[in-house]
Amino acid sequence: MNRLIVVGGGISGLASAFRIGQKFGSAGKSLEIEVLEAEDRAGGKIRSEQIDGYVFEWGPNGFLDGKPDTLDLCKDLGIESDLLASNDAARKRYVLSGGRLHRVPENPVAFFRSRLLSVRGRLRILAEPWIRRSESGQDISISAFGQRRLGREAVEKLLDPMVSGIFAGDPALLSLAACFPRIVELERDYGSLVRAMVALARARRKGQSTAAGPGADPARARKPSGPAGPGGTLVSFREGTERLIRALCTRLGPSLRTGCRVEAILVERHEGKPSYRLLCDEKGEKTQRKADAVVLAVPAWSAAKILGTCDVGAGAVLAGIPYAPLVVVGLGFPEGRTPGALDGFGFLVPFVEGTPVLGSLWTSRIFQGRSPADRVLTRNMVGGWRSPWVVGLDEDELEAMVLNVLEKATAAKGEVCFRRIVRHERAIPSYLLGHTRRIEKLDERLTRFPGLYVTGNALRGVAINDCTREAVRLAEAVERDFAKGLWGGASK
Repeated sequence: MNRLIVVGGGISGLASAFRIGQKFGSAGKSLEIEVLEAEDRAGGKIRSEQIDGYVFEWGPNGFLDGKPDTLDLCKDLGIESDLLASNDAARKRYVLSGGRLHRVPENPVAFFRSRLLSVRGRLRILAEPWIRRSESGQDISISAFGQRRLGREAVEKLLDPMVSGIFAGDPALLSLAACFPRIVELERDYGSLVRAMVALARARRKGQSTAAGPGADPARARKPSGPAGPGGTLVSFREGTERLIRALCTRLGPSLRTGCRVEAILVERHEGKPSYRLLCDEKGEKTQRKADAVVLAVPAWSAAKILGTCDVGAGAVLAGIPYAPLVVVGLGFPEGRTPGALDGFGFLVPFVEGTPVLGSLWTSRIFQGRSPADRVLTRNMVGGWRSPWVVGLDEDELEAMVLNVLEKATAAKGEVCFRRIVRHERAIPSYLLGHTRRIEKLDERLTRFPGLYVTGNALRGVAINDCTREAVRLAEAVERDFAKGLWGGASK
């Protein structure tokens, strides 16, 4: 029987293994699949801790139901009934500017009434439809694109906090095409983001979207897509985001092996076809495994070391993808003694505010059951690309820093009764200028090794939806290459 090994048991590796098995099974083809995870638990940064009645997330808080990929996965895993839609209060989102919270406008009228931008800044956005298109094929930064189309103030107060909220990165360094390909498409197709918004709004009024999301109140429509990307309702699970990981682990069963670190890949050939020998460390014991095909689904820095043993150039490509550090500070408060009402999703913080706090999510207001009935949980992001030094602060310093921002933003004092802090020295991959070309180079080099694949959030999207979408795409490529005879039957 042909054998495929997936290296990495995070969401990308688990979803890829599941989708590949599904693809081969539906085609009536036999394939032995094994997933090797270096740590003692699978899931990577997706981890939901249950502590004294609180549900604390190490990584992603959930995913948007505006794209089908993760919802389809949940359906296939039989966990649709466990989905939990965010509360209506989560529609209220804020930006901290000038030391006070400003609600993010949800429509044109609210936008022009908002004081988040000055009158001049709002008028500058009105000029956007008359700004010429970007040059075709030009890789520009998010900041450069925003300043040209929307103006400096919009970049500082709108784009900057949005980018730091997603990538914990610097918009002056990140590639627009790699981070927000949808924006590039809309500018190309409509010539203007404002014109794109108008056209999409007209399409919605004609009934082309607005179905309610799974687990949501059927009467509540999804938040529509905007020019930056997909809309939708934020969705998680009653037990936390890790429910998805546990369901995948259950389905994969004994084919998932934890505590097995892959250190190198050796390429062997038999009758013109490659096979792969993996050198592993299983809790101190050196072992080897053979496979007809290998999927690397580990962080870029780890994939670079493994892949570099069989192709130095491919390893160098991956080694060039940096990561932004992040500290997640969970603070709980007694109901009634929170810093302000905390009514809504939370707020993001522009870099010009002069604090390394990137934002605050009011978890208990977003999802039901995330804290005891008389408590409120907040999840605060600190650090990022521009403040890496924050990772070295002690927990008291981090709590004081976050509490100071919360209290100033809400003009009210808070009394902390719960604290959980997690540090990610390499949290989110940074898609710097040239990232798209970097991935093209990686793909070019991998063509020399049929049956060897690389996936993960360092390549084509950092969100859960991106990882589950890529798992489907990868499964199709693996099955297609097998059908062409590019790999298989050489590892015996």
